[in-house]
Amino acid sequence: MVHPFQYSNVIPMIFIFCVCEFFVQCSNLSIDGQTSNIDHKNSSTLISCSSLDLNKLRLVTFDLFGALMLTESSMNQNIASLLPSLSSLDVEKFTSNWLSAYVSYFGKSFPSSLTHQPFLWIIRSSLLKILDSFDLTSMVPEHSDTFNSLMSVWGNLQPRSGATEVLTKLSRKYQLGLLSNGDKGTLQAALRIFPSSVNVSLTLSSNYPVNCFKPCLQMYAQALAAVDGDKNQVLHVAGSAFDAHGARSFGIFSGALDSSAMQTNPKPCFAFNDITERISFFKV
Repeated sequence: MVHPFQYSNVIPMIFIFCVCEFFVQCSNLSIDGQTSNIDHKNSSTLISCSSLDLNKLRLVTFDLFGALMLTESSMNQNIASLLPSLSSLDVEKFTSNWLSAYVSYFGKSFPSSLTHQPFLWIIRSSLLKILDSFDLTSMVPEHSDTFNSLMSVWGNLQPRSGATEVLTKLSRKYQLGLLSNGDKGTLQAALRIFPSSVNVSLTLSSNYPVNCFKPCLQMYAQALAAVDGDKNQVLHVAGSAFDAHGARSFGIFSGALDSSAMQTNPKPCFAFNDITERISFFKV
């Protein structure tokens, strides 16, 4: 029996990660054409959720794969259509193996000599191995149309129920952004599923010079740099406890679409299982 992949299964593994030293040079970190220096010591100082003022917030960021999208079920559907020879159980195994390969790199940094797009590097290398494990390498060679379409499934996802309503209402009050391990192209492609009423104007990815996956500190530093270092003006909405914990540990407000996140320390500012509960929280 194939068990559905759950991001919460990796929480124990993620909490073991060692917090790496963080230095961001002004010349290296660019947000919307502007550069900002973020002092690591000051940024990692915990800010209490009791000081969260929704009227002072300027930017709300979201994780894509965990918070906004039905990632696993969407991938199952897309893979099934691209590889019709696979049984439904094999499709689920294919998806689960691919997601697990991606998750295994959470918290890791990548040398610039290896890649400037770590997300694409990981899903490509893992896809080659998975195709080989299913004896599909000759049928789906690298660079073929089917291979390229499989690579694109990560940017062709269906949103969670209620996500469009939440984003539409929030975008009337705040600047919205994606803060995700995906590469910039995949993240922007995924946003095309939303109507024009959803305005997500900022895309913060793992691309160089960040070159690491959450919960690495450099990922969250992008969001803080976007508001000129003012921790009262940014909040990250995570799709899992470890992502929310990473943002809180870095020193910014965060919430989670995962009620188990309230068991972490420091706690997120909110934790719901239903994305529509955020409408009442943000009072929009």
